Amino acid sequence: MPEINLYTIGTVKITKKLKTNINISSEELFEKYSEISSILSFESKEMIRLAVDENLEPQLRKKKDEILEYFEAVESQLLQLGFGSEEAAEEEEAEELKGEQMDANDIPQQTDQDTFDKESKQKEGKLILGDQQMDSKLVPIKIKEKIALYQERDGSLSTSKETTRTGKIEILNNSDKDRLWDIDLKFENVSQTDITDESFSVKELDPETSKEIEYAFEGDVISKLSVEEFISTAGDPDIESYSLSVGAENEIFMRVTIKNSEYEEVSKIGVFKFIPDEFTNPQILGQSLGNAEIKDKDGKNYAHWEIEKLDSNEEATLDLRLNVYIDSKETKIRTGEVAFKYITSESVSGIKIGSFDAYTNNSYNIITSEIDDEPNTYECKFIFENTSEFMIRLVNADVYNEDDSSIKYVDIDPNEIPEIPAGGKWESNAWTFTAEDGEYPTFKTKVEFFTIADHQIATKIKVNISDLELAVAALDGVINYSIDKLPSFKITPFNISGKVTNTGGAPLNEVSLVEEIQAEFLPPKPSQVEVYLNGNIIEVPVDAIKIEPDDQDPGVEHTVTVSLENLKDTDAGSLQPDENIEFKYPITAYNPTKETLYKANAKLSANTYPPGKPIEIRAEPIEIMVEHIRRNIAKGKDIQALATEGEFQITLSIKNMGESELTNYRLKEKVASGLILSDVSHEAKISEKDGNKILAWKFETIAPDEVFAVTYKISPSAEAKVSETQKDD
Repeated sequence: MPEINLYTIGTVKITKKLKTNINISSEELFEKYSEISSILSFESKEMIRLAVDENLEPQLRKKKDEILEYFEAVESQLLQLGFGSEEAAEEEEAEELKGEQMDANDIPQQTDQDTFDKESKQKEGKLILGDQQMDSKLVPIKIKEKIALYQERDGSLSTSKETTRTGKIEILNNSDKDRLWDIDLKFENVSQTDITDESFSVKELDPETSKEIEYAFEGDVISKLSVEEFISTAGDPDIESYSLSVGAENEIFMRVTIKNSEYEEVSKIGVFKFIPDEFTNPQILGQSLGNAEIKDKDGKNYAHWEIEKLDSNEEATLDLRLNVYIDSKETKIRTGEVAFKYITSESVSGIKIGSFDAYTNNSYNIITSEIDDEPNTYECKFIFENTSEFMIRLVNADVYNEDDSSIKYVDIDPNEIPEIPAGGKWESNAWTFTAEDGEYPTFKTKVEFFTIADHQIATKIKVNISDLELAVAALDGVINYSIDKLPSFKITPFNISGKVTNTGGAPLNEVSLVEEIQAEFLPPKPSQVEVYLNGNIIEVPVDAIKIEPDDQDPGVEHTVTVSLENLKDTDAGSLQPDENIEFKYPITAYNPTKETLYKANAKLSANTYPPGKPIEIRAEPIEIMVEHIRRNIAKGKDIQALATEGEFQITLSIKNMGESELTNYRLKEKVASGLILSDVSHEAKISEKDGNKILAWKFETIAPDEVFAVTYKISPSAEAKVSETQKDD
């Protein structure tokens, strides 16, 4: 029982009856193989129609041979795909073309055009688009990779969550009527994937169906985008801070900045800022690009920010405002993770499509027309027609003399014919052929074509960035200097004290003091720097104290840095709530001029683990003045006899004739024994020495040009003279 294999079309069994299993209609069959079908009688066509369309088994009788010959001819034509044995170079060139692809958004606009032989430059035929042009489809081959990264706030990869990398290759038949068959796909650069076979074949792919290959891959992944989050618990876009107020409604300002640091644009960006339950009244203040809104999913709030594309080195910002109430210093509030995703047009694994070929519906025929005035001489023409919706690349079309293969009437090589769009066809130049009387022209053909693919590579990268804990970086700090004035042109040491107290609810991992000491002042030596923990002196690493430059040159500025890092790893441990650290060291004024003014330039800072933006406390604008004190004093004594006999008034005067204020000026006066003292104008400290009274006064300040006077009265006794009071011994 003869059975004819028509490959992708189906099968035919011919006995006394005709039984078919064909997946196209009889009309399509006759149209597809129109030249062969033209030899069929009306009765044979009707039998084939009943078998194919009605699924009947008609009796063949006298038409058996005709129908058998027909289906054998169809089978023969189906086998005539590929290249001739003499065309190895052309076949290799065609293989290279199988690696080409076209962008579905950039399918060229074509017109009818002549085609030419590459070597001879002679016309070989013509591409004809037809009266009703259709939109051509490309076969999408999609490489889709997904990567999920977990990062800390400093950009480093999380050690607690692993990066996941998965991929999928999808071949899609996006036609709603045309099948694809004999699909061959080859991959390149699969070394980082778990793909073991670089070739993938699919026998048939029905319309609107697909085949997928899933894989995993390894390798470093670096995000093209970076995100930074600015937080101000002061609600101020210019002040970064993490310290919260207890017993108050804290207004929080947050700014999310996303930047593209690559040389190409990144598209389809989605940013998600998750808002923990403790925060209330979330508001979007604005965004520099895209669209953003507050959304709710399962009772959880988040800000969803979408950006269509971000150009190379471009950045965009999203501003938010929230509120949070803190009722205890032990309260810990997480700021909420930031996540973003985007799509890039390259595979991170490096996998590529090496080549792709597939067949689809087509028709090729040789038209033979006997010339009116030349019996048995035919004008012949080869026609290849794209009857599918796909764009097709015709890479070989050879028509041979059936008896002598060295004679070619059509010889089309790769790259000689443009892409043939849906509904288009290519017609060869006509040639003439003389057949034997009573015979018809017959030829051998070799045809090779394939559909054109659209390589769609897209990697979706999602990055989750860890959040921050608030109310962990609250601290008080104070910076004091031991003096407020310095004498000019003297070497005078004084001390600085910087004290940090953890007033938050979680440990501090870093505490430091930095002071810039101006010229004319000497920095401490490293051995003079002392560090106290809760009032007790502690040892610190040698490299924790830096004096730059490390010298005692009064002519240059110096920087003193005392930095305690990674306290959690030390014997003392992190600075716990309510604990304090104090830094002490001397500074020496080195003969400062009277114009010198020492301006405090010191700051204390602290940070948590994991670190956020350090909290800084700067010294108040303290200025230590240099006093150029050169004393110029006029001291006088005036004795006047009063109207009462034997009574005298003594006036002591001090005049500050200098430019500086006199401080703690002391004045002494001796009143001889035997003199009677009365009416002292300013309270004096009175003592006795050798029988004499010693009067002593202390004046806190005497301003320049100020005169200070003290009066008292005396009257002599029989044993003393008034003149004794004029002796200043």
